[in-house]
Amino acid sequence: MNGESRVWIVISRPDRLPDSDCGGAGGSRTISRRCAFVVCGRFDEIHAFPRVNTCRGLRDLSRLYRESAARREAIAQQPIGKKRDLVVCVGGILTISNATISAHPEAKKVLCVAEKVYRDLTRVGGRTRYRFTTSGWLQNRIVEPMAGLNRTLHFKPRINPGGDGVRVERLQKNPEFLYHRIVVMSNGGTDVSNNPKIIGAKYPSVAELQDLPEVSDRNGDGISRRVIFFGTPFLLIHNVSADVYVEQLNRCLDYLRRNFSGHALIYRPHPNETNEADRAELDGFRIEDDREAAELYLLRNYQTIAAVFSVSSTVSRTALNNGINGYAMHPVFPFTTQQAEFFAGVMGDVPVEFTIRDLNSPPIPYQPIVAESGRSFTEPMRMAAKHVAASIADLGDQHISRKELARK
Repeated sequence: MNGESRVWIVISRPDRLPDSDCGGAGGSRTISRRCAFVVCGRFDEIHAFPRVNTCRGLRDLSRLYRESAARREAIAQQPIGKKRDLVVCVGGILTISNATISAHPEAKKVLCVAEKVYRDLTRVGGRTRYRFTTSGWLQNRIVEPMAGLNRTLHFKPRINPGGDGVRVERLQKNPEFLYHRIVVMSNGGTDVSNNPKIIGAKYPSVAELQDLPEVSDRNGDGISRRVIFFGTPFLLIHNVSADVYVEQLNRCLDYLRRNFSGHALIYRPHPNETNEADRAELDGFRIEDDREAAELYLLRNYQTIAAVFSVSSTVSRTALNNGINGYAMHPVFPFTTQQAEFFAGVMGDVPVEFTIRDLNSPPIPYQPIVAESGRSFTEPMRMAAKHVAASIADLGDQHISRKELARK
């Protein structure tokens, strides 16, 4: 894109900034819901907008409308050029991104989502099985039409079978009708649709940052020395009894001590943990209870991390996406079939090395990823930029043609 064009990156949380900064997307502007820092100094400006909480009933409806309309209006004041600028949405699809594309419907827009999120955004919830949530009905029927926002759907099952992941939350329109291009991210980076508007790509990785020094050994035998276990608030979430969970958790910690004896072992409690760490046998582990977001922690310590472990936290998947050896240990816990299927669905398409299934066998060493396989995250960004540039050229040609017709 030429010097007059700009990239606007839309995110929902500051800890998503590292992902939006991958690939050397310098010279960009960022729209964020709330922000307290700049990552790597790569952004020209950061614009923060207040979070808008949903409502639970009519009494709170006026507040929801005022805040939703105010946020859309504030975003509408941003000088996003509808002919030359590119809006890249990488988070908050139903919130901040929806407000942005609603405020600037004619701007060129690219949506970047994980494959699972894309499936959710195109998932159909039959009205015989699902009904609106209370706040979802108020948003869809009253708030969003009045505030000038694209409508969203928030369904829950009429008969709740229990467990997690049963709701349908999506845009009412299919995303390809709202975005010029959709980048669907996966580990393999392959296409998921024959639709030319939908482009497959690998997840953005810390390793793609242009100014990041090379890490010599991905498997941690060189300068990468930390092995980190991210905890779970098992006293809050009762998938199994606390005593059973602690017993199996201690076996997992022993597993790390046996297989990574030459590394620095670190336990990072979940932000919602209370005294879970006191019940675990953490001999040999250093506890880091700074409550820093995992994404930022991985970014800051990328070069020193050999591996990341958790029972079922998506931080293991985040580590994997960023080129760090990530492992999940939920198969060795006595979860129900429904719970196990839920955890597997959350992790998505992962390599065989990712899942620890036997505590008597060491982790399977990760195999090098073939550089030529799949499409990198930066490639679809360049494709989208070329698409916008071509659109600009077409507009220019049409403008010249109208001038010529006027002269004739």
